[in-house]
Amino acid sequence: MIKHFLVFSLVFTSAYAKITLEDIESKPASRAKDFMIWQYLKQNINSNEADKAYQQVNNKKNSKLLYAYAKKTKNQEIKKEISCKKRSDLFRIRDTECLELAFSPYKALNFTNYQRDILAKRLKSEPKAKVLNILNEKHSTANYKSYDANTILTLFNNTGYRYRRKYLNISLDKEFLDSLTSSWRISQFIKTVIHDDKLDKLQQSLFYIDGEKLNSKSNFFLALNSLRHSEIDSAVRYFELSRSQAKHKIDVDKNNFWLYKITKDKDYLNKLLLSMDINIYTLYAREKMSVDFKNYFTSLKTNSEVSKKSLLDPFEWDKILKEIRNTEKDELLNLVELYKQKEMLPVQALIIQKANQYNIHGYVMPYDKHLEGLSLDSKALVYALMRQESNMIPSALSRSYALGLMQIMPFVTDDISKRIREPIKNYDEMFMPENNIRYSRAHIKWMQKSLYHPLFLAYAYNGGMGFFKKHLLKGSFSEGEYEPFLSMEMMSNGESREYGKRVLANYVMYKKVMGEEISIAHLFDILTQPKMTDRFRKQG
Repeated sequence: MIKHFLVFSLVFTSAYAKITLEDIESKPASRAKDFMIWQYLKQNINSNEADKAYQQVNNKKNSKLLYAYAKKTKNQEIKKEISCKKRSDLFRIRDTECLELAFSPYKALNFTNYQRDILAKRLKSEPKAKVLNILNEKHSTANYKSYDANTILTLFNNTGYRYRRKYLNISLDKEFLDSLTSSWRISQFIKTVIHDDKLDKLQQSLFYIDGEKLNSKSNFFLALNSLRHSEIDSAVRYFELSRSQAKHKIDVDKNNFWLYKITKDKDYLNKLLLSMDINIYTLYAREKMSVDFKNYFTSLKTNSEVSKKSLLDPFEWDKILKEIRNTEKDELLNLVELYKQKEMLPVQALIIQKANQYNIHGYVMPYDKHLEGLSLDSKALVYALMRQESNMIPSALSRSYALGLMQIMPFVTDDISKRIREPIKNYDEMFMPENNIRYSRAHIKWMQKSLYHPLFLAYAYNGGMGFFKKHLLKGSFSEGEYEPFLSMEMMSNGESREYGKRVLANYVMYKKVMGEEISIAHLFDILTQPKMTDRFRKQG
């Protein structure tokens, strides 16, 4: 989804789209209804109206909704919860319940040992009290051994990079590390350590973890850590462990790709050729071995009928999605027959892929009429993003309320509305393909002033230009062994990291579908050449 870190005060509400309590009450519980309630809470309403609306929220864990509600309600319990969570002056909080809500290890870092001892006695939560106790210890494995793995890892994961670098970068032995693997928090620990080169002692210590008790992702990070420290045998072992524990096709392929890169053994390339998934790793292998994919489609048969259902309505899409999810696998192809109308092409494609357990992949192009005037390259990029963002569903709505085909966040929609001709009048209009694509094209055009590579554009589209520029200027995507692949795998923002890979694979496939010459190996090669990719780095 688009994230764009600008400061502005415009709140996008419109007299043309006034939402009423009656509107809300008429809708079934769903994410779409929660989105309506969020918009309603931003209108000029009183506390009683806010209470009635919030009572109908489906997902009360949504912090965006909770904070919007807290601004309108007179409900003291809610106001207290929000107020307490924001407080950092823990030692001044007298109310025990408020203290529990406010507490985090990070907020206690600047207190004295005496103050932490007093806070520990006041906290009802034993795990939180233990964290305060361990903060008072001298930093050594001998002192930490009396604490459980969850407490130790909570200390590490929640105290900030400055504290970790100053106090927690210590050598750990195999016995101590093995004891930590009993906690699910070990995954975050490993990820944090390998992404911070100031934690050099801890990075060296990670070689002692055997990995058998860890998940695929953690073993993959351990493999990258070993590779970066030239521990090749160790890297191979962790990659093999990661592959054996992988639950998704792309993760199996990822490990086979890296095992090939390290060993140069073509057996791993042959394993990639057997994969039915289309991703950057299998595209690379097939290009290298001159074997094309056959398991994809670009068009489907449609009829001239007009569907009684509308993909422009998020409530309607919610019903369709539930229908697909509740249909048995062997009945899915029968369900396809109900969605043969031209406007239902994205739904038909989605069902066919699911019916074939995603061993067949769709690269349909249902919105060409809204992409007139674009070059084939720009068109491929838009479809690559769209396929990943929404599966081509115009009324797609994310948990964070990203909107429509290109999943544009409401606050980004507001910003674009200030600088585009004929801005939309309300958020519902973002579920119309022509509007959503028009807004996304404006945003992409702005990004292309700074970024010229589809992978970099995908990173910025998902995580924001500021985030990606910061990542790039850390020295990522420079010349070096295993580059640019190490930089791609070492991006700390996991969502953007995986998003970029999928969009790049989509881009390559759409270029092929449109008949344009494209080489994924070439796209990889130029990632370390600033003049070919971006304006932020020194041009070589």
